[in-house]
Amino acid sequence: MSATIERIRPEFLWNKPHFTNLVTSEGGRTVHLSGLVAGTIEGELVGPGDLGAQMAYVYDTIRRSLELVGATPADIVRQRVFIVDLKPSDRPTIMKAMMDFYGDDESASSTCVGVTALLLEGALVEIDVTAVIDG
Repeated sequence: MSATIERIRPEFLWNKPHFTNLVTSEGGRTVHLSGLVAGTIEGELVGPGDLGAQMAYVYDTIRRSLELVGATPADIVRQRVFIVDLKPSDRPTIMKAMMDFYGDDESASSTCVGVTALLLEGALVEIDVTAVIDG
């Protein structure tokens, strides 16, 4: 069954360019990808102290993981982003990483949450996603 994904930006919501407020999907197969941090397969931290570098690494890892099941960033309908010691001043870094990953039109619905720590020492961000693909 083919998947249909619709992205809606209601006029009464503050629609930001780096995510979509309302996403629906119908048909297809649902893909859940666990939260990923900027760590190598050996458990070494990538980009210590650099939120932008860590986000870029995590999004690249998400892209590579999704390719294994035939999915792309355009198939993602939901993401959750957890950031250590989140501050409003982090918004430009977060926006850039999301825009670089999703482009202009195919962003997911998104929640961004500040946390005190993640399980990999020094990790600043963890992202999990849900995608819908043809099934």
